[in-house]
Amino acid sequence: MSRRPVTTALAFSCDRYTPPAVFGQAAGAALDSGAVDELLVWDQMTNFWPRQLWRPGHTPMASVVPDLDSYCDAFAMSAYLAAKAPGLGMTISTDAIRRGPAELTQTMMTLANLTGGRAKIMIGAGEAKQITPFGWRRSEGLERLEDQFKAFDAFWNTDGPVNLAGNHWTFKNAWLGEARGHRPTVWALGGGPKLLDLATTYADGFSAIVPCVAPNVDSWAQTVTTLKTDLERKGRDPEAFEFGIWFMSLIHEDEQLLEQALDNPLMRWMAGVFGRVDQSAWDAEGMEPPLPRDWHYAIKLLPVQWTDAEIDGVLSRTTHEIAQKSFVYGTPASVADQVAQYVEAGATWVSVCDILPLILDPADAQLGQHRNLEVCARLKKHG
Repeated sequence: MSRRPVTTALAFSCDRYTPPAVFGQAAGAALDSGAVDELLVWDQMTNFWPRQLWRPGHTPMASVVPDLDSYCDAFAMSAYLAAKAPGLGMTISTDAIRRGPAELTQTMMTLANLTGGRAKIMIGAGEAKQITPFGWRRSEGLERLEDQFKAFDAFWNTDGPVNLAGNHWTFKNAWLGEARGHRPTVWALGGGPKLLDLATTYADGFSAIVPCVAPNVDSWAQTVTTLKTDLERKGRDPEAFEFGIWFMSLIHEDEQLLEQALDNPLMRWMAGVFGRVDQSAWDAEGMEPPLPRDWHYAIKLLPVQWTDAEIDGVLSRTTHEIAQKSFVYGTPASVADQVAQYVEAGATWVSVCDILPLILDPADAQLGQHRNLEVCARLKKHG
């Protein structure tokens, strides 16, 4: 059986300082490139970095963008971008906690109609930094994820009002109408035994982050094999299921610049707290974790609360070698070659999430999209 063509998604981090028209132009460029199938917009309230690290001494971009936490609403921006780049699919990543399943289903059915059926939502169990400060409970994430999957299935497949008893949401004659236009696809995002079980039971696909969750091609291939076996056991068609990867990347033509970037405090912080989402995973690399072994970023990271001393401690314990192992980095050609190995190992959807522009000169940062488009073009050629 021939492998299906890989779907490429260009990541968009939409802030409220930048005029929306700028993102609209970038979406149009992605469409015109012919190398991009979808745009990826993540639904975040707060970014990964403590506010103390975002300063001109660490990056020239801090003089242009005052902070990294002023996000646009992902759902509103996705609708806007869909209008600006008709023909591109839209993917939104979110958590199962902050939006009710009826509301989320309604929004995604709307976005599916706007995009001609090319709408996808990736739902995870949630990150504490998006949830805890705003009055939600991160501990409810997996139960609410199950509710989301069951509710979407019920609303889409039930003729008439829905009655459904869930873990946290119960529907009594809940009715969203009869219209069934284009169906959005619903994926699981993250890792762990329970989430993977929910994915193979209910979802249309599963996605993870490289190298933070799947640190090498062999580990990813094993995940694909395991999930396909589980799908077959549950009577589902493994070939109809999608496997997606986000690549945490640093992309540039100057390889010396890339090595220097690994020592930048902003990149070093990202490597320390997110290079392996579960700190105990560093043991398999023969490396001492920068944080306690039971520390998991999704559960523990609340960047607004970190003190200067705590930040300095993480940076001092995050070595250059740890940073090297925390990103897929290199020239566009090199990154494309690295990503292609995961496609060969079963990935059907990829998004290259290049964060290097955060620390570049503004003029060079603007070239970041061109580098990402080159990676996508090379993946299409490879496929």
